[in-house]
Amino acid sequence: MGLFDGFRKNSGSMPYTPPTPAPTASSNGKVTLKKAQDGLERHIVRLKKEKGVDLSHHRARVFVVIDRSGSMSQLYRSGAVQEVLTRLLPLALKFDDNGELEVYVFNNRCTQLAPMTLENYESYVQDEILAKHYGPSGGTSYSPVVEETIDIYNDGSPYPAFGIFITDGENDDRRATDSAIRKSSKYKIFYQFVGIGYESFQYLRALDDLDGRSVDNTAFVKVTDFAQLDDDQLFDKLLEQYPQWLQAMHIQ
Repeated sequence: MGLFDGFRKNSGSMPYTPPTPAPTASSNGKVTLKKAQDGLERHIVRLKKEKGVDLSHHRARVFVVIDRSGSMSQLYRSGAVQEVLTRLLPLALKFDDNGELEVYVFNNRCTQLAPMTLENYESYVQDEILAKHYGPSGGTSYSPVVEETIDIYNDGSPYPAFGIFITDGENDDRRATDSAIRKSSKYKIFYQFVGIGYESFQYLRALDDLDGRSVDNTAFVKVTDFAQLDDDQLFDKLLEQYPQWLQAMHIQ
């Protein structure tokens, strides 16, 4: 079974084996973070040189939304989610006004967790998600987390909000999500959806054509396996449409 094939339930024919705790990052986590920071800096330089987009002094409130539905079990247990968060932390360290990566987890509900920082990132998934009983369970609904982040980031801040929304499956609340995304487009909130695994992600692909919005404030990219992307490729995908949105919103 591949890393993103989902969680196969025990059929009863084999003895039950308790799940293995997610590995924590130690020195490897520091190496991963440093490589990702270097990759982001290279990408920022390349954006300015090749496209005339200067994000070197850009400020934004950076947040990540992580799917915790039942099908994500293998990704949490293997340490893949921990590695993804570690590789995303440089965006917050570079862009965020307080250097924190704000974290949300969701299934059919949304929960805001403690922010990820240089002090807690190495064992964040184990300490802040699994140990506090926010591990994988339930279904997949996008609208609760969109509504929650609208409420939080529509607060008059001078900084835009840049959200990275990671999910491995289609949602069960498309109409409600359409409504929430239309509502969010009036504010300084951008959602970069990342589909991981082998789903077709028809809904997320269609979001770029969603009507009734003040401005197109969503982007989608499918990444079968984060580990297959080097840091330059990762940030190229994550920041591909964000500068266009900044321009459409007249944000410096």
